[in-house]
Amino acid sequence: MNKVLPDPPIDPTKDRAAFNRAIDHYLPTQGFHAVNEDLSFEDALLYTASLLDSASATALDCGELLEKPERAKILAVWHLLEIAKTTVDRSIECLRPTKTTA
Repeated sequence: MNKVLPDPPIDPTKDRAAFNRAIDHYLPTQGFHAVNEDLSFEDALLYTASLLDSASATALDCGELLEKPERAKILAVWHLLEIAKTTVDRSIECLRPTKTTA
């Protein structure tokens, strides 16, 4: 069957504009996670440490299931998460008062 009218020409700028409008409508600009304004600095660090621990465990589990080279990428992410968690753990330790010997 032949068409009487051909398809209109595709305008990529209109497609991009429609895409951007959809993204702006469905995705929040402030992020997906709201933080309680009353959250203390120490509690924020403890929560961050917990999130990093979960992300690290997830990355390690995923890395064990993959073959090279994807496995190496996931294990590199796991390594970075462990470094970040160690840094956060150390900052939490620094917040706690140290015992002084007299």
